[in-house]
Amino acid sequence: MEYGKIRPSRQSGGKKVYYEWIRCIACFLVIFNHVKGFTLFMNSSGVKQVIYMILSVLTKINVPLFFMVSGALLLDRQEDIVTVLKKRISRICSVILLFELGIYLECHLYAIIQGREHEFTVKRYLYGVFARELEETGAYWYLYAYLGFLLLLPVIQKIARQMSRQDFYTLLVLHFLVCTLLPVCNLFLQMTGNDEIVLAGEFSVALATFPAFFYPLEGYYLDHISDIESLSKRQWAILTATVLAGISLSCLCSFWEGAERGNFISLFDYLLAIDAFVLMKYVVVIKYPVLSTGRIAKAVCFLGSLTFGIYLLDHYLKLVLYQRYESFMERWLPSMVTSFGWCVISMIIGGFVTYLLKKMPLFRKLL
Repeated sequence: MEYGKIRPSRQSGGKKVYYEWIRCIACFLVIFNHVKGFTLFMNSSGVKQVIYMILSVLTKINVPLFFMVSGALLLDRQEDIVTVLKKRISRICSVILLFELGIYLECHLYAIIQGREHEFTVKRYLYGVFARELEETGAYWYLYAYLGFLLLLPVIQKIARQMSRQDFYTLLVLHFLVCTLLPVCNLFLQMTGNDEIVLAGEFSVALATFPAFFYPLEGYYLDHISDIESLSKRQWAILTATVLAGISLSCLCSFWEGAERGNFISLFDYLLAIDAFVLMKYVVVIKYPVLSTGRIAKAVCFLGSLTFGIYLLDHYLKLVLYQRYESFMERWLPSMVTSFGWCVISMIIGGFVTYLLKKMPLFRKLL
């Protein structure tokens, strides 16, 4: 594909509205990733299993999209480490400390109510935060990965400014070789009774394989260097083919391995995320510009500004409400519909609570 400099995109209130559309979609998919509907393919069969598996494959573009938006937003700037420490790293560290403390307190209260023993000490809390080992905080792994990205942000910004078309495809090919081709080869070797290929622990291609570096760089390139307006019908056909091929091969490898494991659901998440990013930008900026102006844009930008808080609060809501909600709703509705319903409820309640919290000085800067 040939790329040139992209023209300035439409904005609302100083924001690139397609970022907010992408954030809202990614937030919904993150919530869905942690409910029963995401794993239904593991215990289904026939056509249902195929449909559920495709939904789960598409769901895995959630975090890559968040990282790509972060790259598009942050890598176009020039910041020194002192600025990053004061403005960004301190914020994420505060969020980790505060919200994991909330989860820790919530788990402790549940243990007291249920008559269980639960160690509640400052030492356990701090050690648990550093190692991300506190119970019920697994969904916050993204914050730790994002923190690693921020620590190298000034360096990655310099790299991004020098990115070329060749660099974009180099990262893509290396990611394919390590994160897709190698696992597929090992699956074939395992099925044929041979030993798997194990790479040396000292070998690493961090920029191409670590999500916190790979996706921001790809997002930056797609947003600031590539020109979606120049994409031809043939190139759109190629993008569509990569989506279909990625979904098909992910599902096929999952079936070969044993669908109940789900290890190959993310096999082509990077291709699907890249295509989704390009598609959303094209739809919002070029195909249907009405989506980036007026009331629609304001509503999407408002919801997009709440997605970080929704993500953080979703697990709080799950601990309190989800089991009761699921057992009640599944009396009348299929599990998949129940799961989608929870995503909507979580975004509504979480968004409302986030909106209220952002009125307070302590949370205004954090959320």
